Amino acid sequence: MIHLLKERKMGKAVEITIWKPHAGKRAENLKRLEEFKALCLKAGVSSFEIMSGAAGKDVGNIVVIQHFKGLADNGAINESFGSNAEVAEAMKKYSKDVISDLVSHDLYEEE
Repeated sequence: MIHLLKERKMGKAVEITIWKPHAGKRAENLKRLEEFKALCLKAGVSSFEIMSGAAGKDVGNIVVIQHFKGLADNGAINESFGSNAEVAEAMKKYSKDVISDLVSHDLYEEE
């Protein structure tokens, strides 16, 4: 078993975040997410998708899927946000006006 673990290659990382917009705030949520998408891509996120839940448990929710080169890349980029002036400015700008609730935030590694 240990031999198999040593041979395992690290896969790409996928971060999935689900947001439930407050009533009447969907368009504003999408605008903010587009702004955040630009910051994330500039910081090195491989891809950033914004989707609307159409069936199942996430109907009406906004689903964000970010792709990274791997778990280490995910960690490094997320850590860099703490010292990124543009990210800090965006967080400060929106921290006083919460327009959605976090439903879930998960990180996966491709097999």
